[in-house]
Amino acid sequence: MANHYASDYNQKPLHMAAYGNAWTEDYEFTGAPAAADKVYLGIIPAGTRVQALTLQHPAAGASTEAKLGFEPAEGDDPAAEDGYWLPAATDVAAAGVKVSAAAPITFNKPVKLVLTAAGATFTSGTWRVIVTGKVIGVR
Repeated sequence: MANHYASDYNQKPLHMAAYGNAWTEDYEFTGAPAAADKVYLGIIPAGTRVQALTLQHPAAGASTEAKLGFEPAEGDDPAAEDGYWLPAATDVAAAGVKVSAAAPITFNKPVKLVLTAAGATFTSGTWRVIVTGKVIGVR
C-alpha cells in the first residue's frame, strides 16, 4: 500500500477569514458581583469589527439579571452602550449560554467590555464571554 499526497499538501496558507484577519477573544471573570456592580472583562481593541458574542454563565441565583455592553476605554468616544449585546433584564438565574442578537459593530477606538449585574447579589461563579469578529483596521 502506498501513500499519496496532493501536490500542495502541507503548503496551503492558513486563512482564518477572507483575508486572514479573524479575531476572537475569551474574557473571563470569577466572583460574585452585587446588584448594580460592573464587571470589566477586558478591552476590545481599536480596528475590530465584532460580529458575534456569547456569554457562558453559572447559575447566579434567584432574581438575578445582567446586561452586557461596552464603554469607551479612553475619553468618551464611542458613546457607552451598556446593554448593546445583551439588554437589561437578561435572566441569568440558571446556568446557561446567551448568544447576542445584536448587529455587528466596528470600533475605531478601544472599548471596555462590561457586564452589569442587576437584581440580587450573584452567587460566586465563573463568567465567560467569547467575542468573535475580524480586524479591519482603524478608519
